[in-house]
Amino acid sequence: MSNDETILSFVRSKKDKRYCDDCLSALLKIYPRQQVNQICRNLSDRGYITRERGLCSNCSKYKIVNSSGKSSDALVKSVATQDAFMTSSDQGQRLDYGAFEDRVSRFVESKFGKRFYKQDLQIGPSKFHRFDLVSEDKNIIIECKSYTWTESGNFPSAKISTAIEALFYFSRIVDSRKILVFQDHINQRGESLVEIFVRRYEGVIDDVVVWAYSMGDSIENDKVVVVRTPKDNWYEKILRRGQV
Repeated sequence: MSNDETILSFVRSKKDKRYCDDCLSALLKIYPRQQVNQICRNLSDRGYITRERGLCSNCSKYKIVNSSGKSSDALVKSVATQDAFMTSSDQGQRLDYGAFEDRVSRFVESKFGKRFYKQDLQIGPSKFHRFDLVSEDKNIIIECKSYTWTESGNFPSAKISTAIEALFYFSRIVDSRKILVFQDHINQRGESLVEIFVRRYEGVIDDVVVWAYSMGDSIENDKVVVVRTPKDNWYEKILRRGQV
């Protein structure tokens, strides 16, 4: 059995667990560790495993971890790296969701000087939500969204429901900076999907910052527009007044 097959077989057999490259190297005795990293990147790019930031089931450290993902029978994707998940359009380059989240992760790590991971945070007595990106000190929490206008140029109301859900989860978190990052999309009328979202849902966004993120030819040339700055949390205010 090749090293590729060994890693894939092991990860698929541990459906509810995730392993970093270092632990896979030690557990499977595949050396050097860089070989495991290369193999896992390739398996992830081809859709066979999921590769994301998270808690390693073996060493309990927050690192890049590998898991069987939602489907071990995912379609093969013929690309070399995550940043290659791009589609060309009249608006330039557009990343698929997974690559977009990774791009934002690298951008905010550079911007804030902190490491970010997927983390489960408590949002209720017995309820946790896995936020896309959370800083090590939990002071910054980020959710990433990527929508496009419909083919007929209409606002994608059905898909936007997941962004509304994200706002609800944000409302359950206090004392943290909250950022909702959209990969923006402009329709034929020149309207920004992010700006329309903010206009429509301003009343429930509260203390969340909204970014419109546009890809450049490199991460250094990516562009972020702060479409909305944080405001008072209306829900907290009425609770303090005893009105509910």
